[in-house]
Amino acid sequence: MSEQAGRLLGDPYVRSQAVAVLRETYLADVDQHALMERLGLAGHESASGIEDSAEDDERETGPAARRMVASSRVVRDTALTATVKSLHGDRCQICDLQLKTRFGTYSEAAHVRGLGRPHNGPDEQPNLIVLCPNHHVQFDTLAIYIDEQGAVRSTADDSTTGRLRLHPTHHISEAHLRYHRALCGKDTTEHTPPDAPA
Repeated sequence: MSEQAGRLLGDPYVRSQAVAVLRETYLADVDQHALMERLGLAGHESASGIEDSAEDDERETGPAARRMVASSRVVRDTALTATVKSLHGDRCQICDLQLKTRFGTYSEAAHVRGLGRPHNGPDEQPNLIVLCPNHHVQFDTLAIYIDEQGAVRSTADDSTTGRLRLHPTHHISEAHLRYHRALCGKDTTEHTPPDAPA
């Protein structure tokens, strides 16, 4: 690999885009999770990434087998997610679904650029969108993405499944949306790595 290619692949955005293109072009029929793990690229097969954890083999007995686990988790700002979900009235920004529960309503705050490795996205309002559980799963598993005009598209065939509903006080970062599109292999805009010569 040339020095220039190494520098380009050092940029997380370019690396995500390259991994997505190679996966979809040459490796679509392979178990993506196992492949990415074998190549040392675990987390590139989903938008959420992976969190570090260490398991202890000590097992407890009970109605179902239990295992003691020590883990290191990303600390999420629950007040921030509550604020964003409240701004949208617990309604999915894609389908407008508001799930009723026994004691109120329910929605999920999704990080556009995942907090887990290798994405290492920030836990901030411009990196959050409010989704129903179904659209959250589709977004995290790279089945859908948001194009430059705010249309929600299927990764499989680029068909439009809706538009991302916006709120005047909730700005969503285009840089994070581009990163997610790159993971999906759907970013068509030019990108210059931070350390590339102009």
